[in-house]
Amino acid sequence: MSTRLRERLAVGSCVVMGLAISTGHPIGMVAATGMPFACLTPGTKRAASKAAVGYYLAALWPMVIGLERYVGRSTPFLTPVAIWVLGGVVLSIPWVLAATADRLQYVWRAPLALAATVIPPLGIIGLASPLTAAGFLYPGTGWIGLATVALMPGIILGAHALPIRQRRIAWCVVIPLCVGLATGPRVLGSRNTEPPRGWVAVNTHFGDVSQPFQDFVAAQFIQDTAAKIPARVVIFPESVVPRWSEATEAFWLQSLGRCRAHGQILAFGAGLPRPGQDNIATLRDLGRYDFAAAIDALKSRDIPVHSALGTPTPEPIDNALVLAGAESATYYQRLPVPIGMWQPLSRTSVPLRLSAPGVLEIDRQRAAVLICYEQMLTFPMLSSMLRELSGRLRTSAWQVRFVCCCGAFSARIRRADPCGIPGRSRSDRTTGEAPSLVS
Repeated sequence: MSTRLRERLAVGSCVVMGLAISTGHPIGMVAATGMPFACLTPGTKRAASKAAVGYYLAALWPMVIGLERYVGRSTPFLTPVAIWVLGGVVLSIPWVLAATADRLQYVWRAPLALAATVIPPLGIIGLASPLTAAGFLYPGTGWIGLATVALMPGIILGAHALPIRQRRIAWCVVIPLCVGLATGPRVLGSRNTEPPRGWVAVNTHFGDVSQPFQDFVAAQFIQDTAAKIPARVVIFPESVVPRWSEATEAFWLQSLGRCRAHGQILAFGAGLPRPGQDNIATLRDLGRYDFAAAIDALKSRDIPVHSALGTPTPEPIDNALVLAGAESATYYQRLPVPIGMWQPLSRTSVPLRLSAPGVLEIDRQRAAVLICYEQMLTFPMLSSMLRELSGRLRTSAWQVRFVCCCGAFSARIRRADPCGIPGRSRSDRTTGEAPSLVS
């Protein structure tokens, strides 16, 4: 096979795999595990650069549409396109550096390239990782399945540099191992796929809760729903309470008292005012409000309320999961959306918390929380599981349950491998949808 044809096949294969994983379907994620093979097989940095860039651009194309929510419709269309292209190019760099004509070196080069796209700094934007499929390919195998997905590309590529006899021996070991890890748990019976008993996740359709009075509608719905559901833990999506403060908690006082009396825990996404910030901007905004016009707007449907109130100055808000009722806790988002939420030069930026705790206890269950963007990355999941493992080294078995709160992607309640990479659910690209329990 000519070098040019091999290069074209590599690029075409990577683009197809990128489009497959962009669907969010489990089969697409499994197909993405072949990306390291296709990218590194030609053995040249030129081919690796084309294949890797093609893969990430094909996989990340939905972000062009998603970024419009953060950068605003008034921003030129080329801005999200430039961010998309830049992200694809940056993520492809480790694969370009890993490419070499000496195939035996792929035994260590391929895993290092994969790790570089998962661990920060690149891990902050490490979307579409081939590791995503570990929980689907090798369910119930724990860290062994994860290591298999990470190491197998390098082992298979490196085996091509061995003599024929040794190559056949390597294949005789590798193929049965992969088949056994993939089929064994399914044949022998997987573990219980039900979420924790007494835990319920609720879909919502509030629209933009930042609009005037829409937050009141959301709060009323949450309280009414919690009162009707006899579940022990009720989980709502990200940012259903746009601003949680002492005043907000006072409004919820009666409902929270009922939850405590019945032993019920509410878990919902909320925006928390940044500690240590003064209220000068808020007072300045109040001075610009036309309260007379606001009253007229309440009496008449012809005048939009938000036009009467004006546009307030953005307030520094932290994205968080709040536990209220029978248990109280606050969990802050570790990895906000770069540019959209994490803006290092902006006063209203959501901070980056790479070293923040990833596991908390809810209803006597150890739970790792993934908020919004975090459930599309590999690093937050791995860091949560590593922290949990370091705290339970003396136990023979352990398990982490993932609680996903997302405002932009719908999710299903499912169980995934606690030590591998849990599967994400397919996105429907609608706002205000669905938390999920991934245990």
